[in-house]
Amino acid sequence: MRTRRIIVNTERSTIVVEVLLNEEKTERYLYKRIWSKAKTPKLACVMTIHPGSKDPNSMDLTTMLIANSIYEMGYDGFLSVNLTSKLQQKRKISANDFSEENESAILGAFNDEQVEKIIVAVGSSIKTNKEVNAQLKSIIAQLSEERQKMVEVLVGLDGPVHPLTPIVRGVGGWKLAKLKM
Repeated sequence: MRTRRIIVNTERSTIVVEVLLNEEKTERYLYKRIWSKAKTPKLACVMTIHPGSKDPNSMDLTTMLIANSIYEMGYDGFLSVNLTSKLQQKRKISANDFSEENESAILGAFNDEQVEKIIVAVGSSIKTNKEVNAQLKSIIAQLSEERQKMVEVLVGLDGPVHPLTPIVRGVGGWKLAKLKM
């Protein structure tokens, strides 16, 4: 009896993850995930509402969906920023939730030279929350004209959506549109 030899290919990947937190570890300003070995990786920057985790080794569902979608779009990694930096905040956003430190982190990420696309994925709060709309407008206004052209919004059938929205997880990947405020 002959023994069949099974050929196995092993694929390895190294993923670099960085998290920028405040000293007390109660606020997350930036989450960076790169899976490419390129010296200058092609990145996207995604803005959501608030961070879900401070642990670089654990991905909440939003971060996992972002990583998968950005990978499918052909990028080498992504930067993730949030309108508010407080961890586990699950209430209506008010003007008190914004900070200079977080705004500085957002602008730094949006202006990172490796970022080729900026995706706003804060859902319908762009339209329904005046404070969110005003803060987003303020941040976008601080970008150069060239950077402003890179800003797109994650959309579903009825306008802006968040990555957790079931419609954006369908076949064909994320749908993006120019940001209109």
